[in-house]
Amino acid sequence: MVDVAVISIGDELINGFTIDTNSAWIARNISKYNLLDVEDKIILKDDSNKIKSSIDFLLKKQYRFIFITGGLGPTHDDITKNTLKDYFDCDMVLNEEHFSTLKVRYAAHIPLNLESIKNQSKILSISKAIPNDKGTALGMLIKHKKTDIFIIPGVPRELECMFTQYIAPLYIDPYYDKKNKYITILTTGIYETKLYSILKSIIDINRNRFKVSFLPDYTGVKVRISALDETGPLSFFRDEIVSKIKKYVYGYDNDSLEYIVANTLIDSGLTLAIAESCTGGYLSKKMTDVPNSSKYFIGSVVAYSNQIKIKYLGVPESLLKTEGAVSREVALAMAENVRNKFNVDIGISTTGISGPSGGSIKNPIGRIYIAIVTKNDKVVKKFDLIPTRNYHRKIGVHVALNMLRLLLKI
Repeated sequence: MVDVAVISIGDELINGFTIDTNSAWIARNISKYNLLDVEDKIILKDDSNKIKSSIDFLLKKQYRFIFITGGLGPTHDDITKNTLKDYFDCDMVLNEEHFSTLKVRYAAHIPLNLESIKNQSKILSISKAIPNDKGTALGMLIKHKKTDIFIIPGVPRELECMFTQYIAPLYIDPYYDKKNKYITILTTGIYETKLYSILKSIIDINRNRFKVSFLPDYTGVKVRISALDETGPLSFFRDEIVSKIKKYVYGYDNDSLEYIVANTLIDSGLTLAIAESCTGGYLSKKMTDVPNSSKYFIGSVVAYSNQIKIKYLGVPESLLKTEGAVSREVALAMAENVRNKFNVDIGISTTGISGPSGGSIKNPIGRIYIAIVTKNDKVVKKFDLIPTRNYHRKIGVHVALNMLRLLLKI
């Protein structure tokens, strides 16, 4: 196995104001290569001494690739380039081609800050420039003995473009084959402990051939499998696992529930309308995050108050008084009426109590009713979810999508 390391630089990463998504993105993409594996990930402040000592540490371990991200911007706290200049005891040189490109790109900016874009066009004399099509700061490649050091901006879209367009095609793809080393099985509607109890015998039998990891999340559990030897038939092992837990599996790897549901709606030619209360429009947002959502999504009503439920969804006032807004009966009325008013194939509704207040003995915080109505089916279910406002909404939407998936028999 060939080892790779990632250094992410920035005070904001250490302080928690910005989440370090870059190292995770690099690791995921490196893991696609058969012999490459990220061994170290380091997060550092904008501190020259710490940066130098970390580079010392990693170079001594003779990594094949080191990725350094962040600190290449034009402001005073972007110290990565100057730190590396001191570390390698080299000069800074102007990349005339990039400088000319930036002058044309930003010609409409008045006044044009030539000094700033000139600084962004400078690289170490011992380095090779890596183009940046999405930003101003050039990337760099430094070859040090057997180690390739890539220095890239910390802006995610710039980093991702530079990796996919230049770094991978020129410096990784020609030397390392890609292989599917992992398969992630996405499940929902089952707890980690129950999942493990179902799969325990399969895991034990195959312990020397495959590694199985359980990754619980508020929307479900991911089951990640990997082969412990080069000959391990990963797809066969995946199918063996799925055969035991099929009703809980909705996809693999980077699939999302909303995309799976949306594509099924498109393929089936079915239309959808939504009536939301406690989820506040989040279910509608998820369904319209998918490209071509206009093919199935007709519209929605965020009926937060009882007055809106009565006026725009036609929920009887008497029903709200006798059963309460958070009830099986009101959820069903919301789904039926939004389906009829929007003249669609499927109506979905959510009504519940996300908190932090509003709960009662009858309806505690975290309760939600979800209803789905079609021409042939009426389904209403009650769930008691995490009684934390943010999680309650997100889980509620995920549950609603899964109910629709099961109804469509995906």
